[in-house]
Amino acid sequence: MKWMPSCRETSVLASRALDSRLGITDRLALRLHLAICQNCSQFHRQIQEIRRLFHETAADADAPGLSNQARQRIDTEVQKTLDP
Repeated sequence: MKWMPSCRETSVLASRALDSRLGITDRLALRLHLAICQNCSQFHRQIQEIRRLFHETAADADAPGLSNQARQRIDTEVQKTLDP
């Protein structure tokens, strides 16, 4: 990873950061880019808000949820997309 990632690389880092802890190099590169790029900063805030809303909805016991089979299909398709 370059010390200054492109917007495309930054969006991937921001998405990965939602699921796992990034290494120090990736974290610094993400923060540096977000500090200077308004569009990526907005994207980062939006995906964090989406995640927060999903967690809030998932915590609601009355909310309908996905079956385990549906979750597995979604996870499989996401992995196919991420691992070209």
